[in-house]
Amino acid sequence: MKKFSLLFVAAIIFLMSAVPAFAKEKEKTANQELVNVRAFAKLYGYVRFFHPSDENEKIDWNRFAIHGVSKVKTAKTKDELTTTLRELFYPIAPTMRLTKQDDATRLSPPKQAKNLTAWLHIGVALNNPGYKSLRILSDDASKIKFILGGIKFTDRVLQAGETIVQQITPDVYAHIPLVLYRDDKGTIGATQESTRALKQLQQHLARIDLTKDPLDDENVRLANIVITWNIFQHFYPYFDVVKVDWEQTLTNTLQQSLKDSTADQFFQTLRQMLEKTQDGHSLVKHISQTSEQAYLPFTVQWIEEQVVISNVKEGIDLKPGDIIVNIDGKSATAYFKQLEKYISGTMQLKRWEATQQFVAGKIAKEAKLTVQRGESKFDISIPYSDKGKVVDEFIRPISINKVADEIYYVNTAQVTPDMFKEKLNELTNAKGVIFDLRGYPTQNEFIHSEMLSYLTDRQITTAKYDKPISLYPDRDQRNDLLNLQSSIEPLQPKFKGKIVFLTYGGSYSLIEAVMGVVEHYRLGEIVGETTAGVNGNINNINLPGGIDIRWTGMRVLKHDGSQHHLVGIKPTVPVERTIKEVREGRDVYIEKAIEIIKARAHLN
Repeated sequence: MKKFSLLFVAAIIFLMSAVPAFAKEKEKTANQELVNVRAFAKLYGYVRFFHPSDENEKIDWNRFAIHGVSKVKTAKTKDELTTTLRELFYPIAPTMRLTKQDDATRLSPPKQAKNLTAWLHIGVALNNPGYKSLRILSDDASKIKFILGGIKFTDRVLQAGETIVQQITPDVYAHIPLVLYRDDKGTIGATQESTRALKQLQQHLARIDLTKDPLDDENVRLANIVITWNIFQHFYPYFDVVKVDWEQTLTNTLQQSLKDSTADQFFQTLRQMLEKTQDGHSLVKHISQTSEQAYLPFTVQWIEEQVVISNVKEGIDLKPGDIIVNIDGKSATAYFKQLEKYISGTMQLKRWEATQQFVAGKIAKEAKLTVQRGESKFDISIPYSDKGKVVDEFIRPISINKVADEIYYVNTAQVTPDMFKEKLNELTNAKGVIFDLRGYPTQNEFIHSEMLSYLTDRQITTAKYDKPISLYPDRDQRNDLLNLQSSIEPLQPKFKGKIVFLTYGGSYSLIEAVMGVVEHYRLGEIVGETTAGVNGNINNINLPGGIDIRWTGMRVLKHDGSQHHLVGIKPTVPVERTIKEVREGRDVYIEKAIEIIKARAHLN
């Protein structure tokens, strides 16, 4: 019996000592996985976007990201990782070298070389035809100029065999040719071995099935981080004003993604990564969201630190000015703040976007609300029934209306060019015109530029739009910008009265393009709140698993060259809503605009 007890005690002691050892081994494995995937991510971006081989364009890069992640994760040592990276990228970039030295060397010119090729990225070609990624060919084998269709995109000239050296891990450097030699058959550098390996790689990638709930696969989730991080790393135009350690963000996001076990958890991880870009255009959506998403039949706004109903669809037992206290058993204010946490952009844009997300849910589901009206509270269940947001945020005229004696109101989100022209004579001779830019245009966005033409008697210009021109990775300072500033011609008759523009935190993108002109040329008073602080044409990333990411692909500066991103257009007459005003069905923005116009008319 005593012997049995001793054995039992010995077994317990062994198990207790083994548990920490197992935990340490598990932690070591997890850390090695993180190091491995991070190294693959770095090399993936450099090769995909900047190594100009013919093989590069024969690869499905989404599938390759999944394949690469699955391979490197299992490497147990630094040397094994380096070997795996070589095997992965050799079929695509046979002229790339991985070494322990960072000394840069150029490719030697082969005898059969006739000309050169290199990448020219105008933005980056993904899913917006306004952005291009092209392999440019030179006339000879000495240097390459970036001229296309008679347009010189940059004065920068790359030399034959020019190579960059980038650190992939603390011990490994990648030597990546930016310029490759070509002969009559294409880029030079492939071997029989690399050609055979490329064919095998293509066959393997073709077998990767992206249709069977791929977001449940950890490799797909990690691949999506790799792809997304690299696009921002090399092409996002606002990291000069957004203060974030993007390298550390890669590490943190991969680390979190390795802990995620569901698609919903991964969505939050991806949103958290993109929030750090402070890109107000940033949006993460899944293809299923479009078919399943529906909205509550009312709108809300954040007023006096509370979630307040601002407008309601007819037939619903709610009123403007009602305060939502709880939603589905959670504090409405806490839920609202949680939504803001994962939204990218300025505080005013976060707040506006959260109001949109607050009323969004799944079709056929319902929201259980606790609502405060005056001194009383009541519970009510409202179904998510509307496929589109059919309720306006404000109680206001829907098109062009006379709102006071000789004062007209124009809802630019709803007005068509025909409506505008029909009322042109009245608008021209009015004592004042209020242009409401609290809402993105749904009828015709060209009304905005045409509207500006009637407010000036000389040629004016838009803000400074710059498309990034990238020859080098990591948003290198040697890269260039393509300026797209355009002019706006005056039209007759010019409006005679006082002009007032209405803006708020949800006035973004195209609306800010208009308001930038208004601000610079002082075309009228600006009543309301600071605009969103995000402008520039968007681009889209389509990821494995049906995820679509929207982001800003070009830089916009104010007319004087100063920063617009995260700054926006400030009002000349600030206005904030109150719960009392909403409850009374009033619009303090319009009221203030009328007051300004009347004051000016009185002075005259």
